Amino acid sequence: LADLGEEQTALLDSLEAAVSLLVPRGWAVMHMDTAAVSAAVAAVQAARPVEADDLLAGQWEGEGDWRIKRVIQRVRSMVAADEELNVLFRERARLLDLAAEHHRSERYDASIPILLAHIEGIVIDVTEGKKYFTKRSDQKADVVNPEDLAGIEACMAALQVAYGENVQHTQAGGSLSRHGILHGRELAYDTRVNSAKTWSVLDAIVHWALPQSRALAAERRAARQAQNAGSRDTDERGRRVDDREIAETRDVLRLLGTSAMGWHRQHGRFRDDLVGAVYDAKDYTKRGLGADPGIVTEVSADGQSVGYWRATVSG
Repeated sequence: LADLGEEQTALLDSLEAAVSLLVPRGWAVMHMDTAAVSAAVAAVQAARPVEADDLLAGQWEGEGDWRIKRVIQRVRSMVAADEELNVLFRERARLLDLAAEHHRSERYDASIPILLAHIEGIVIDVTEGKKYFTKRSDQKADVVNPEDLAGIEACMAALQVAYGENVQHTQAGGSLSRHGILHGRELAYDTRVNSAKTWSVLDAIVHWALPQSRALAAERRAARQAQNAGSRDTDERGRRVDDREIAETRDVLRLLGTSAMGWHRQHGRFRDDLVGAVYDAKDYTKRGLGADPGIVTEVSADGQSVGYWRATVSG
């Protein structure tokens, strides 16, 4: 227990050091390699900040390029449950692909403005109008989430400050100021380190925005379904616009189909009691259906084919 206590204390100390020393420098460090972050902290403590920045910038190139790809893929699949919004997020991902190419080609003059624009755009979209970089309290997005390490006050909110500084006079100081960069007042922003820092912030923003986007998609879906309830109309692809329970039913039927194939591989035939014996009320309710959703099982006499179906609330 004493050893575990010492390990826990050391971990908390390293996190505190990373947050207090690296975040004010513009790094969102929570999703980077622990060893690299620790080495960067040590460099800053030894008054070698340039070395620290160089080390962390390496997390976003070469073997670390997967971090950039992960960020873009998350953006591409964001709000996937809402087709209308997801089309727009796929367009965001297309532009971020360009930012990635600029970063890899050392065209930091082009990568950084794209990243800053989409940090703001993502926040505006998932909060329906709030902003990340504004100083106006009535318009500023609340990005603090004390239940998530990346979202604590000292991380996301501190980064808002670092990137939200005003540039009162045109300068060539290499500032991270979004205002200075996009308004042409900071003329030496285009560095490898600044581009990597901005990728790290986008990574943190996307991590924060994912649950926000799911909640937004659910809210929009509920409103759309309420508006279309009872309609017999279809969309341009022939699908019923009253799609209540469609997604939930598809989810449950896929679960049953996958499980049925597993049982068949083991026993050479399909079970006729998957519904009831293996899956019950809790499996249906956690997927958004009622405790007894009325799923029908049809198994052939030789046990070599099976079908599952149910009727949605819209028939």
